[in-house]
Amino acid sequence: MTADARHWNHVLIGAWERLHRAGANERALGLLQAVWPQPDPAQWSRASLGQRDACLFALQQALFGEQLQTIATCPACGERLESQLRVGDVCAEPPQAAPQAPAPQRLNYRDYSVEYRLPDSDDLRHLPAARGGDDALDAAAAALLRRCVLSVQRRGRELDADAALPPALVERLCERMAHEDALADLQLAVRCPACAHGWSAGFDIGAYLWEELDDWVQDLLCQVDALARHYAWSERDILDMSPVRRRFYLDLVQA
Repeated sequence: MTADARHWNHVLIGAWERLHRAGANERALGLLQAVWPQPDPAQWSRASLGQRDACLFALQQALFGEQLQTIATCPACGERLESQLRVGDVCAEPPQAAPQAPAPQRLNYRDYSVEYRLPDSDDLRHLPAARGGDDALDAAAAALLRRCVLSVQRRGRELDADAALPPALVERLCERMAHEDALADLQLAVRCPACAHGWSAGFDIGAYLWEELDDWVQDLLCQVDALARHYAWSERDILDMSPVRRRFYLDLVQA
C-alpha cells in the first residue's frame, strides 16, 4: 500500500473516532477539516451550506464512488422505493478548492431593499434546539433568516434588521437564497411506481456520507480484530496493508 493510502486510512478512522458523538453539522465540518485542512479552519464554517455540501459530494465520490443509493417510503401508499443516482446528477460542478464566505447580496422587492448573505454552518450552530413539529421548523427557519438578513430599507429609510418582514418578501427572499445556493436544501423529485404519487424528498449528503464512512470503518476494524486475534499483529501493521493483502489473510483465517 502506498504511503498516501496508509495515511488516509488513519486520517479517516481518526475523524470517525473524534466525530462519533458529534451532531450532523459538526460531523460535516469535521470530515472536511480532516481531509482538506485549511490554514484557517473557520473557512469551512463560513462557507455557504451549498458550497460546503458540494465539497461533501466530492468527498463521497472520492472515497466511495459516484453512485448514490437512496431509500424512500411513499407517503401515500407506504411503498418502499429504492433508487440510484450519480453524484454528477445532483452536483455537476466541482467545488472550489478553498471555500470562501459568499459576498453579501441585495434583493429589491417593491419598496423594500434587503441586504443578506447565504446561510453557513455557524448559523446552524446558533439555531434553537429542534423539538419536532412544524412550529419548531418554522421557528428555526425564521431564526436562520434573521441571522442572514444584514440590513433592511423601506423607501430609502433604514429599518431594524430584526423587524418583521412582509410574508411575500420573506417568500421571495427564501426563493432567491435557495436559487443561489441550491445544494443547501437539496430536494429530489420522486414518483411512486405503485400509486403514481409524486413528492419532493430531501437528500442530506452529510448524513449519507457519514453512514458510508461508519460502515466502512466498522468493517475495517472488524478485519483488524480478526487478524490481530489470529496473528497478534498490531492495528497499525494491519491498517498499513493493502486491501488485497489484508483480504488474503482474512480468507486464510476464515477458511
